[in-house]
Amino acid sequence: MKKIVVVTVLVAALCASAFAAQDATLNFYQRQALMRGSGARADRAFASALASEIKRWVIEHPQDEDLKTALLMLADYNLRAGNDAEALIALYQVRFYFPSEHDLTLLSSNVDQAMQNIDRGQKGQALKLLAVNTEGMNRQQQQAALLETLVKGNLTDTYGPVNDLFNEFFIAYPDSALTDKMTLLQGDWHRQNGNFNAAILAYKKVNELFPNTVYKAASLRMTADVYAGDLEDYEAAATMYNQVLKQYPDSAETGVVYKHLAVMEENRKDYAAALAWYDKAINALASRPAAYEAWIGKAEVLQKNKDYQGSYRTLIQAADLFKGDEGKYVSALSKAAELAQRRLKNPSLRANALEQILAAYPATQQAPEVLYDLGYTYEQLGKNAQAEETYKRLIINYPTDKYASRAQSRLSRLEK
Repeated sequence: MKKIVVVTVLVAALCASAFAAQDATLNFYQRQALMRGSGARADRAFASALASEIKRWVIEHPQDEDLKTALLMLADYNLRAGNDAEALIALYQVRFYFPSEHDLTLLSSNVDQAMQNIDRGQKGQALKLLAVNTEGMNRQQQQAALLETLVKGNLTDTYGPVNDLFNEFFIAYPDSALTDKMTLLQGDWHRQNGNFNAAILAYKKVNELFPNTVYKAASLRMTADVYAGDLEDYEAAATMYNQVLKQYPDSAETGVVYKHLAVMEENRKDYAAALAWYDKAINALASRPAAYEAWIGKAEVLQKNKDYQGSYRTLIQAADLFKGDEGKYVSALSKAAELAQRRLKNPSLRANALEQILAAYPATQQAPEVLYDLGYTYEQLGKNAQAEETYKRLIINYPTDKYASRAQSRLSRLEK
C-alpha cells in the first residue's frame, strides 16, 4: 500500500493535474485505475493490464504533449503491478525527456522504491544514473542519451524494458544518423545480458547493412569478441580478427585486435604466441587505456612461463606509463609487490614497489594496506626503525582501519 501512495504523490506533484490528461484514451485509463483497489492479486493483474495499454500509447505518441503524464501513469501502474523494472525505466524516461520540469527529489525516492525490489545493492548506481542532464537536447538525442546511460548502468532485471526502448528508438527514427551507433550499443546490451546470438546479429547488422558507417572495423571486431570470449569458438574469432587486420589495417581497432588475439592464444595455452601478440598490442596501442590491459596480460603470461623477473619489470613499466591514472598505477605496482613477495622472495623489490605507490598517491584508498605491507617488508629487511615509523604513520592517519590494529600489534612487538 505504501508504494502506491508514494507513486500517486509523485504523479500529483509532477503533473499540473494528476488526472487531467487531455487525451481521451489516457483519461479513460485514469478513470479505470481510480475504480480499483490495491494489493489483491486481481488488482495487481488489472494494474499490469493498464500498464501494457499505457506502454502502447507511449510508443504510439512519442511527441504528444501528454507524454509526461502517460509515463508517470506507466510508472504508477507498473509499481502497483509489481513490475518494478518496467516502472524504473518509465521514471528514467521522465527524467531524460523532461529534465527541467520535474521534482528530482520525488523522482529519486521512487527510483529508490523500485530498486528495493530489484537489487538493493545497485540502488546507489540507479540513483547516479539520474544525474545526467539532457536539457538543450532534442527528443532523439535525449532517447539516445538514455539508452547509453542505461547500458552503462546495466541494472538488474532491466534487460527486456531497455531492449524495448532500443526498438522504440528505431521505429521512431528510422532514418536517424545515430542508428548504426545505437545498433552497436544494442549489441553490447545483448552481450552484457548473456544473449550472445542477438549480440552477434546486432554487430553484423552494423557491418553489413550500413555501408557508410564509421563502425565497420569495430563491429567486426566486436563480433569476433563474442565468438572468442563468450562462445569460445576460437576458429571463427580468429578468422574475423584477421579480417579486421586485413581490411582495416590503419583502424584504431588494430591494437585491440592484437590484444584479443593474445588473450585467445593465452586461453589456448600457447604462451609464446600470446606474448608476441601482446607485444604487438602494446606497440600499436601506445598510451591508450586499452594498452594497460595488454601490459598486464603480458605480465600474467610471463608468470605462467615462470619468468617472474620479466613479469615484475613489465608491471613496473606499465605503472610508469600510466602514472597519471591512480587506479592503474596503484594496481600495477600492487601486483608487482605481490609478485616480489610470493614468487621472487625479494623484499627489497617489494618495498620499492610499495614506496612508489605512497610517493605518487599517499592518500590512495589502498594506503592503509600498502602502509602495513611496507612496514612488514621493512621488518623482513631488518629496517626496524623504518618499520616503526611506517606503522605509526598508519595508526595516526587511519586509526579506525582494520590494518591499524594489526600495525599496533606489530609495533608493540618491535618496541619491546
